[in-house]
Amino acid sequence: PLVAPTIKIRACMDQHSPAIYQATLGRFLSEVFFLSHIKRMRKLYSDRREFFIEQFNDLLGDYFILEIPEAGLHFVAWLRRKTDLPLITRVCAEIGIRPTPLSSCFIKAELDPALTFGFAAWSRAQIREGLVKFASALKHSS
Repeated sequence: PLVAPTIKIRACMDQHSPAIYQATLGRFLSEVFFLSHIKRMRKLYSDRREFFIEQFNDLLGDYFILEIPEAGLHFVAWLRRKTDLPLITRVCAEIGIRPTPLSSCFIKAELDPALTFGFAAWSRAQIREGLVKFASALKHSS
């Protein structure tokens, strides 16, 4: 019942993207900028991905099992011990990191506790700094 009213509201808000944005995107796609961008991003994300895997397993392997998908910009880290969830939740809040609970991706599923971590937006130094801080806080709170 909400589809028709939502379409009408959306049409009033934004009938189409401005012509300058369309022209810019068209040029970006047609003049090989897109291909070079994709190549650059694949290399950047591949490097960050491998670095994250290495650092996460070295620093947090005692607490988590890192699930490594074939693609994507996030990892799922399964807790080795369900009983660690309150500690991990508290430490995350204390040090200001915000991994997303995997359970937030499901409405009714009962899952073992896990967190999702993104790596694409962070430099190698930021990845290292965040994971070291997280691991250190966990070890001092245990």
